[in-house]
Amino acid sequence: MVSSVAVQLRPPNRVAENRFDRPLGTGLTFRILQTEVELVSIKAEWDRLWVESEAEYFLSHAAILESWNIIHRPQGARLCCAIAMDGERLVGVLPLILNRRWAWSVASTCTPHASECCDMIVKRQPGSSELAIALLRKAIEIARPDSVYLDYVLGGTHLDIAIRANRWLRIDETWSGAVPVAVVHGETDWTSFAKALNRKYQTNVARASRRLNEQGTVTFEVLPETPASLIDWLFEHKRKWSDRTDKRGQWVFSDYYKEYLGALWASGWSRYLTFTLRLNGVLIALKLIAINTTTVSPVIITYDYDYRQFSPGNVLDEWMFKYLFDNYRTADGRFLDVIFGTGTEKFKSYWSRDNTVPVTSFLMATSRLGATAIRTREILSDLKGRIARRAPRG
Repeated sequence: MVSSVAVQLRPPNRVAENRFDRPLGTGLTFRILQTEVELVSIKAEWDRLWVESEAEYFLSHAAILESWNIIHRPQGARLCCAIAMDGERLVGVLPLILNRRWAWSVASTCTPHASECCDMIVKRQPGSSELAIALLRKAIEIARPDSVYLDYVLGGTHLDIAIRANRWLRIDETWSGAVPVAVVHGETDWTSFAKALNRKYQTNVARASRRLNEQGTVTFEVLPETPASLIDWLFEHKRKWSDRTDKRGQWVFSDYYKEYLGALWASGWSRYLTFTLRLNGVLIALKLIAINTTTVSPVIITYDYDYRQFSPGNVLDEWMFKYLFDNYRTADGRFLDVIFGTGTEKFKSYWSRDNTVPVTSFLMATSRLGATAIRTREILSDLKGRIARRAPRG
């Protein structure tokens, strides 16, 4: 079944009047796609809009389809992908799913729910903020969830604008932080960029690289396809890292997420790259990245702890950045900015030169039942905390 509704958009406001070419029409059709067949039917239009909107890899049609089939459908979710059409032209996508939580339903994005941010797919142009606001509103009106949870929403994105503009939503901001971004599109070359980086960190990486080379033959490799054995190695060492650091992200231990990354990085699509670092033929560090239209998304990195004294992850990062400078440009010839995932690791601060973008996770009630469920959760969480604080010690 496909639900649809047509609305009239108000004239574009000032926040939308930034750049790009073609103005939107005033009469748009909003629909909810509920089946894989419907999702597949708009692939060509989705791919076009993804490029034009300069979205990240996890919003590509291929990534959403794999996320739905591998992660969310097997766990009982319902597909609820909201789209906006301007005649026959796709102009907006908000890929959502619905999950039941006892008596109420929760909407969230059809992404892997790992460390990536979430957004909708809308090209920036006059009227695009109004479109984003309407798309979120209509998605909620048609799908009718009791609450909506949107994790890691970057400040200033269309989704962020839409959430804050829909004043009728009851918003509980559950988490706020920042995402490091290496802004390099204005750089002239690798040498000038490297000179602007933190000297102490740079010296430490150079020393580690020199010591590593003293151990034997060091090789770097870029793989367009990633065999399952490397994905197994990646998650084996990432889970060991998680246990050591007590950073136990649920996605690290998720077999669904492991299968999702394995499917994407084995697809042969040239935008999915794997970087490896080997010493005497032995794999000691591995990183997955995605090449977007104007940006790069580092997805996951790990290393063999037995080689920690050589900082293999940092050595691999430096080689990766050099490779990106040498091999990738935007359509207008600029270097690609690098959007890191959430987190405050030193290597992210180093490469981003401490440049960050605010990020917020939103939990929103969209019905009385949803508001009651959120309030009940808050009460139970507070009660649990009080009991823990009063528990005898020793």
